[in-house]
Amino acid sequence: MTGIGLRFSIAAGFACIAAPAAAQDRPAEKTAPVVVEMFLSQACSSCTPAAKFLTEIADRDDVIALSWHVDYWDTLMTKDGRWADIYSDKAYTIRQKKYNMRLRSRSSIYTPQAIVNGAWETVGSSKEKLQDLIDDVSAQNAPALIDAGWDEDALSFTIGQSERGGNAYLISFMPRVSTAIPRGENAGRVFEEVNVVTNVRPLGVVLRHGGTITAPPPVEGEGCALIVQEAKQQKITAAAYCPSTNTTIN
Repeated sequence: MTGIGLRFSIAAGFACIAAPAAAQDRPAEKTAPVVVEMFLSQACSSCTPAAKFLTEIADRDDVIALSWHVDYWDTLMTKDGRWADIYSDKAYTIRQKKYNMRLRSRSSIYTPQAIVNGAWETVGSSKEKLQDLIDDVSAQNAPALIDAGWDEDALSFTIGQSERGGNAYLISFMPRVSTAIPRGENAGRVFEEVNVVTNVRPLGVVLRHGGTITAPPPVEGEGCALIVQEAKQQKITAAAYCPSTNTTIN
């Protein structure tokens, strides 16, 4: 999805997309998880409670939580100096701007901002509003479209049939991060957070009939998630965390 403005890992190339699995192979009672993308910065004082709330959200079985660090706070000078977020990326700022152009019809952006399933937005530090939004979306979600597993030493994702296809991305993240902030608005604080995005790898196009995608696992110590996202509307149509352990490898 070229319009999103992500940092891509080109070396991986495109994964193999095979024929779809039978619908009856997927448990009917399992529903698709809600994807919560939190846009924040370590240099933003109001982002601290949002990061903490995301750690709570990440514990839910029906949620995939991702933390995107934007770069527009990096140059802000305060009485306690300036702090350049060590995980910030211009590409993540562009991603947030794309969402806001579609969801709010404006290019102005703010932190902390939560985007849910690529289709709804709310203030990331508003715990009650975000919780209600997640619950509402989760209650309406269709059956899960992705079964995640292993194919020898590669990740394997079987994606079911859907009304719309999309572009598949493997998102790598650091599961838990603790950063002491010496300067800026958060000077003297320890920024605790989860699922800090480090890389996004394109895996190709998933058609409406679904299919199977394989991809190399993330580097040691990192987790990952697969999302399928509409190219124009940016709505996330399917998502799953990567399996944590390859039990087929001795």
